[in-house]
Amino acid sequence: MEKTKENITEKSIQDRLRQASHITVESALRNKVNLNIAWYDVHGEQQNQKFTISAGSVIEF
Repeated sequence: MEKTKENITEKSIQDRLRQASHITVESALRNKVNLNIAWYDVHGEQQNQKFTISAGSVIEF
């Protein structure tokens, strides 16, 4: 089950990256990177979500 959760999280990250207006790297420590991804919703309001990416993960911009 752990892998399923990771796949869902990674897919969510990919979706957010496509919508992103800006991406902030909040920290990069101990083989983990913390990102804050911001985007605008259909109403024009800015939203954001934080993600933690482990070492070895691959994401495409």
